[in-house]
Amino acid sequence: MKTTKVYVKTLSNGERALIENALENIIYPENDYRAYLSEIRIARNSVASILSDIAERANLSRCYPHYTGAIKIENLPTDRNPPMPPAQPGGLKRIEKPSWVSENVLLLIATQFGQPYSMACEGRGLVNNLIPTRATSADLSGAGAASDLRFHIENSALRFLTGRDCAPKALFLTGVRQDKAPPRTRLSDARPALDLLSPEDRKALSTAQYQIRLPYRWRQFRQGYDAVTTPRIPLLRWSPAGLLVNAALYGDMIADFGSGAGERAARNFESALEAVAIDQVVTPGEVLCIDNRSTLHARTPFDASFDTEGRAMRWAQRVFVTEDLRNFRDWDATDGAVFAPRFAAPVEELRRAG
Repeated sequence: MKTTKVYVKTLSNGERALIENALENIIYPENDYRAYLSEIRIARNSVASILSDIAERANLSRCYPHYTGAIKIENLPTDRNPPMPPAQPGGLKRIEKPSWVSENVLLLIATQFGQPYSMACEGRGLVNNLIPTRATSADLSGAGAASDLRFHIENSALRFLTGRDCAPKALFLTGVRQDKAPPRTRLSDARPALDLLSPEDRKALSTAQYQIRLPYRWRQFRQGYDAVTTPRIPLLRWSPAGLLVNAALYGDMIADFGSGAGERAARNFESALEAVAIDQVVTPGEVLCIDNRSTLHARTPFDASFDTEGRAMRWAQRVFVTEDLRNFRDWDATDGAVFAPRFAAPVEELRRAG
């Protein structure tokens, strides 16, 4: 049986040193990311030969002849002795560190694939700090350690609410600090999973009968967003560019399955995704690149460790990329790369459409 494949690149120590030298004097800012990203791109170009195979795979699952759904780059530079993160990191645009290695490395890789950005619902800075807290343990978000974040395409509802595709092309994860018993990031390429399904299930998943809600943290962002759902959409769609998956299978993210056959197909799809999935651990010195069009990801629940001041041991970071930042042109923007949703249709109209 086919399983999810990840292209793995392990840098030599000499290559690692060259990347570290290119990035060591770049400061991750608290405001105006344009100048910062320009510096990152200059540094990336100076080490382009080291990452030439990554550049060849920059379109991931659409990249003939590779068709890679995920990439892992190992032995990257790391922050030396990073501090413990704050016990209450929410609302911070950045967390002060003696060095900005993890942020710079994350953006160096991300700019190979598109234009980096963040969502204000996920964090105020370009780089999202994913840090558990005791208060958010049960939340269905990256800060909820006890939650089972089952397979999903990141922000999949955003493909259908504005007339433009506002979901990420890909997402990128790295580690700053690791817990003693870390969670697993699970990856599942939908393409081999679909081989395990019946024609009836594939037909149901391709039928525009499902409705998807906004992610949990988005629902409190503006009044009425807790009631927003997509129009009826398919969870699978094929195009000349390749397979596009719209599924979010955790919590109550699917507001309506459309039919009994639709619900059975979604449950069977989840089982097939489990069958072809692989596990990764988001580790300092590694960047995990996930194609958000065909590869679903999940994060297992874990028992987060805290010090006596309530500061978490685990500290991961994330950034999104898109092909075109103009997709967000009608949204509120800060610092050139952080966008807050402002749907073209009024909330009441979106509710009626649902």
